[in-house]
Amino acid sequence: MWIFTRDGFFSVAATKLCQTGEVAVRARKKDHLENLIARHGLDAEILRFPGTDYNYRIQIPKALWADILSREAEGIDYNSFKDAMAGAGASADYLRAMFATWAEIHKIQSTELKGD
Repeated sequence: MWIFTRDGFFSVAATKLCQTGEVAVRARKKDHLENLIARHGLDAEILRFPGTDYNYRIQIPKALWADILSREAEGIDYNSFKDAMAGAGASADYLRAMFATWAEIHKIQSTELKGD
């Protein structure tokens, strides 16, 4: 699962290092995980794996990740995520990544609409 949140961009998977019932919440920027930990009061150690696809990760129970996603959904108070993040002072590199991802996915929609 890839997800953009107020705290950052995360890739979540049940990696080979996870115990049964755990997921690895992975990030390319350490501060994204620090933000997530602070916002949700997590007791999790940020692990560093230099040279991997995602250098930083925490391992948490799947049920806790589901709870975090639920809280994130309940906290939606904006009509445009992109605009909300731009107005909330998100870092320039995070905004560029969000907008680039949005643009690439938009191309899929544009291509599909041509075929309708």
